[in-house]
Amino acid sequence: MNSRTLFRGAFWTLIALLLVFHVVGGWYFSGVLIADAFEVDGDPITVTSGDYELELVEYETDLGPMDAWYFPADGDTWVIHVHGKGATPAEAEPLFGPLQDAGYPQLAITYRNDDGQPEDPSGYYQYGTTEYRDISDAVDYALDNGAERIFFNSYSTGAAHTLGFVFREVRDRVIGAHFDSPNIDFGETVSHNASQRELPLLPFNVPETVSAVAKFFTSLRIGISWQSLDYVETSETSLKIPVLVHHGTSDLSVPVESSVEFAELNPQLVQLIYVEGADHVGAFEAQGDEYVENVLAFLDNLE
Repeated sequence: MNSRTLFRGAFWTLIALLLVFHVVGGWYFSGVLIADAFEVDGDPITVTSGDYELELVEYETDLGPMDAWYFPADGDTWVIHVHGKGATPAEAEPLFGPLQDAGYPQLAITYRNDDGQPEDPSGYYQYGTTEYRDISDAVDYALDNGAERIFFNSYSTGAAHTLGFVFREVRDRVIGAHFDSPNIDFGETVSHNASQRELPLLPFNVPETVSAVAKFFTSLRIGISWQSLDYVETSETSLKIPVLVHHGTSDLSVPVESSVEFAELNPQLVQLIYVEGADHVGAFEAQGDEYVENVLAFLDNLE
């Protein structure tokens, strides 16, 4: 057997091993991805209390009534808080008191798949492709109860739900939004998280190629369209409202690069504030009063 034959055999053996590695690894990590990112597992919702007035209300959706917290105030610009995946309406608590004191009525909503709320018919989180309907119904509730203008305050995946709504429905009364650590390109988020995950029994992290195969298998297994979960690319033509973004430079859950691209594609509409050293949804903890003042100033300028 000559050297050329040996080389050819070794080459095709390596190709076969790489193919098996990617298929097996991709299938395994698609199961991990489905369990971690799509299966429903919301935190229990406990009504918050603080130096503000709060009322428990319900708003109607196509899946049935959903719970919300209403914070009364004298103004007619309502702030609708949209929490992130697995979180609760209490995620927006740092802004409840300041916004109420500033005269902004607020609605901190639950949505499908939250603990104690109706489940999405698919049985999975859908990252805005169905949750946007709940956002739409919450807007209707606000408009039916005195709102003249709507402003969104959204966290992490809540920003995807919000963009899912504003990209699909033209509502002249929606004047803007604030996003904290927006998870608005979930395919990129999956790759970002995979790059930090160690492979079983091997001394390196999940390669981008294995992550791509895992996303392919996930699409086959639960019918996810990754393109529909990329609100960054779509924003260049679909974003019509001003948006303030806070994103921590040390966010290990959602890559800050998604917010950078979002701002670069929409320079006239998106204002990005880097928060040095802040982790995911950690901007308020890092900035405190400055964070609140940024949001209030941005909102006041839209009135």
